[in-house]
Amino acid sequence: MKKLMIWDFDGVIADSEKLWVQCWDEILVKEKNIKLTDLEKQNLLVGVSDKTRKERLETLIPNLKLDDDFIKKISDMEVYMGTNFMTAIPGVEDVMKNNNFEHCIATGATKEQHEWKMTQFKWIEKYMTSKDFFTVDMVEHGKPAPDLFLLAAKTKNYSSENCIVIGDSVNDFIAAKSANMKCIAFIGATGNNNKEYRKVCEQHNVDAICENMEEVNKFISGLQN
Repeated sequence: MKKLMIWDFDGVIADSEKLWVQCWDEILVKEKNIKLTDLEKQNLLVGVSDKTRKERLETLIPNLKLDDDFIKKISDMEVYMGTNFMTAIPGVEDVMKNNNFEHCIATGATKEQHEWKMTQFKWIEKYMTSKDFFTVDMVEHGKPAPDLFLLAAKTKNYSSENCIVIGDSVNDFIAAKSANMKCIAFIGATGNNNKEYRKVCEQHNVDAICENMEEVNKFISGLQN
């Protein structure tokens, strides 16, 4: 029986998480004179939707209000950065070629955001259709809630035990475990491949920690039977 690989997008298929953090970092300084530490960026900005980033910042920083004009500046810069600087993780297509698995994407991006990102990654359409893309606006609660992964599994007609999530953030790991799915922590994106982040992944009891797509392929090959 085939298993379902549920891919996060940013930081797993695309080495892009660094770009979105850069957008928020620069505009927070320019518009609000707020400079986050590296730890704050990791905890507040990585692996979540823009809506969640906004909510976290407004909750944790007294009197902070991020209005529609601020969010538009973020959105415009994200489109610019993504269009000009977003690249694929090396070897990711080799994993998708493994037809012993079905593949889908469950991303913290909105449908609109995911559509413009996909203009850079048309090759994915060889392995998935638009019906295999699940975005945060399709569920009430985004990651770290399991809703998005559970929606993907239900839509694709897979039980949780036959799903493997591949993500790069703590929110992915929490959501996968809450959904009773296996979880691969991918640390090959820029900024994640270090001893400190590996320890974070280990603390969340993921099923595998992979530094590159060759390691991902090796791990999933052991799950085929």
